Amino acid sequence: RQTGSGFCMVAAIISSKISAAIVMEGETHQLARRLQQRLPHLACRLVLPEPRPTAGLLQFITDYIDSVPGCLRLVTAVSQRMGFYDYAAPFLDTAEDYFLHPPEHLPADGGLEALLDEAFLAHRLLEEVNDHHIRHLQRPLLPVDMTEANIIVHHLLGDELANELDQLVQETAAPLLEQEHLWAQVRALPGSAIPPTQMFTSNNLARSAVQIRLRLPDTL
Repeated sequence: RQTGSGFCMVAAIISSKISAAIVMEGETHQLARRLQQRLPHLACRLVLPEPRPTAGLLQFITDYIDSVPGCLRLVTAVSQRMGFYDYAAPFLDTAEDYFLHPPEHLPADGGLEALLDEAFLAHRLLEEVNDHHIRHLQRPLLPVDMTEANIIVHHLLGDELANELDQLVQETAAPLLEQEHLWAQVRALPGSAIPPTQMFTSNNLARSAVQIRLRLPDTL
C-alpha cells in the first residue's frame, strides 16, 4: 500500500511514461496512422471533430491517459477524508500496477497506444467499484465518473481487445470487492453524496470532451 510520498513517486513515474509516449508519437505518428485508417468505422460510432478528426482523437486519447494520475490522487484524498481509504487502497494499488507492470500480453513499446490500454484498465477498475456500490447501496463510492469516456475508448480499442480488458478488470475487482470486513465498514459510512464539484467526469477532459461524443442511433 502506498504512503503519501510513495503515491507521489508513482504518479510521477506514470506522468513520465505519458510524456515519453507523447514524444514518441510525435516522432513516429504510429497511432495517428492507425486512427486515420479506422476513421470510417469510428465515424459510425463517434461524433468526431471537423476538419481534423484524427488530431481530435489523438488529443482525446492523450487527455484520457493523462487524467489517470489526477483521478487516483482525487480518489486517495476523498477516501482518506471520508474514512474508506483502507477499502480503496487495493484498487488504487491495482490501477497503478496497470501502468507500472502491464499485463504480459499487452504491447509494451511505451507508445500512446500501449498506454491507452493501461489507462482503460485503470479507469474501468474505478468504474467497476462504483457500479458495485450503485447496485448494492444505490450510490457511487468514488468521486469519478468516466463512463462516457470509457465507452468511447472501448470503440477506439475495438470490441475484441476492449472486452478482453473488461474481463480482466472484472476478474481483478471481484475478490477486492468481496473483502467482507472492509465492505462492512463501507456499508456503514454515511450516505451523503459526494459534492458534484469534487467529481471527476468525462467532461473534465477539457480540451477534447466537447469534440468527441458517442453517436446516438438516430444521428447515424
